Amino acid sequence: MQPLLKKFRMPSNGLTDSPEWKALQKDACGASAIRTRALFEQDPERFNKFHIALDGLLFDYSKHPVTAEIMTHLIALARAAELESWRDKMFAGVQINTTEDRAVLHTALRHSAPEGLEVDGENVAGFISNTHEQMRRYSESIRREGLIHDVVVIGIGGPNLGPTLVYEALSGPAGAPRVHFVSNIDGTHITQTLEPLSPDHTLFIISSKTFKTLETLENAQTAKSWLDDFKPGLSREHMAAVTANREDAEAFGIAPAQIFPLREWIGGRYSLWSAVGLPIAIAHGFDQFEALLEGARTIDTHFQTAPLDRNIPVIMALLGLWHRNFRACTAHAILPYAQKLSRLPAYIQQVDMESNGKNTDRDGIRVDYETGPVIFGGPGTDAQHAFFQLLHQGTDIIPSDFILVARPNHGLDSHHRQLLASALAQTQALMEGRTSEPANDAPHRRFEGNRPVSTLILEQLDAYHLGMLLALYEHKIFVQGILWRLNSFDQWGVELGKTLAQDILHQLNPGVVPTRENPPAPDPSTQNLATYLFKSFINS
Repeated sequence: MQPLLKKFRMPSNGLTDSPEWKALQKDACGASAIRTRALFEQDPERFNKFHIALDGLLFDYSKHPVTAEIMTHLIALARAAELESWRDKMFAGVQINTTEDRAVLHTALRHSAPEGLEVDGENVAGFISNTHEQMRRYSESIRREGLIHDVVVIGIGGPNLGPTLVYEALSGPAGAPRVHFVSNIDGTHITQTLEPLSPDHTLFIISSKTFKTLETLENAQTAKSWLDDFKPGLSREHMAAVTANREDAEAFGIAPAQIFPLREWIGGRYSLWSAVGLPIAIAHGFDQFEALLEGARTIDTHFQTAPLDRNIPVIMALLGLWHRNFRACTAHAILPYAQKLSRLPAYIQQVDMESNGKNTDRDGIRVDYETGPVIFGGPGTDAQHAFFQLLHQGTDIIPSDFILVARPNHGLDSHHRQLLASALAQTQALMEGRTSEPANDAPHRRFEGNRPVSTLILEQLDAYHLGMLLALYEHKIFVQGILWRLNSFDQWGVELGKTLAQDILHQLNPGVVPTRENPPAPDPSTQNLATYLFKSFINS
């Protein structure tokens, strides 16, 4: 931990003083001597003991340099954190998002809500059923009528990353509407997206929980003008919204029948399973959206019922905590060996880093231990030619998740065999390294190996198994948040930048209303940069 941070710390929350934590610290003292290859030699049944299979998904963690004793101590830490109780609270609709006084019920969207559960006087199951029926009818009418050829989804963060990932991962029927996603406030994004499209055959979905997100509203206004410039009033027919703020959506001009509701208990980065998934239903069919939910529900059930030592998201979380807190690993790589999962690393990056990238626990105490790692990644085999050099021979040890698909969705069997062979070879190389002759004669060719590797295999890349995969990571992140005593469901770290951006915009353009009265002037560096940019902008 950096010394600079220590003087700002409040008293410890006691986690690092717990006997379970101290047992793991003792384990860590001898961990550098543990060689995964030797663990396999000592126990030929290691793979059988260190993998879990579930309904077309296999999770192998046998290539992590951890012993059965370490895993036992990690499970003890989870029990001491009352993980099972926190899990049950989440599924029951208890307000575990304490800083915002909200329940966390994205799992309910997968039909995992207890019967009779109500939030703010509303029956949760009834709300979900009504929303799904609205989505089904609307998506089927769009597909049946054939007027809409292109759907442009305007949103940022969760409402963008999740639907983009799923849309690209699944194969839609021929002739279905094409879906485009606009997130960046850089005008290039929406300009390039709209250029080849026809207004009378384009539908816009404005996806914003608050209907106040700066980037989304700016892009939405541009889209509205584009439609109405082509034909006055066209935006009324060709725009829909997914939001919890019906009033502002209607004021913007969205027809009430085309507003799909969200609720406060649906977090943005967990909103894929809600009406935010509308573009998936339009492009791939509502049955595929339901299959996505069904896959996630399978993992919900597994997470709720499997023993902790055979619980995939729990094991994923515990391994991550071990490497982060006891092996000083600062990053984690997500490596899908499937081109259609190219967006997976960015999706997991947001869910993980926005959830657990925090230095204050749920009681407001500054933590004295590391929390969420940096998440990055890319699709194999491209990633092999980008950053794998560092994974193999860098000075940092970076745990990695390899995601493979057993059955391809194309007919090029030779391609798929080479893809799978490449993935498995990398997992072996990361574990075993290369220290034997002739490597010892050339130090630059030496691989130490012993890098922690998990392998996740999907039987096939369909909506059901994709839902399983995404829910696994959601629950893994939840578990780590509980172990680190965090509130994984707020994101106060992104709020200050939004406020300051509006203040700066007000200074550059007094017609813009600031978010607060008499905003302070920015620091000299920011002020001079803003002046330079503004002069360049107005003189262009």
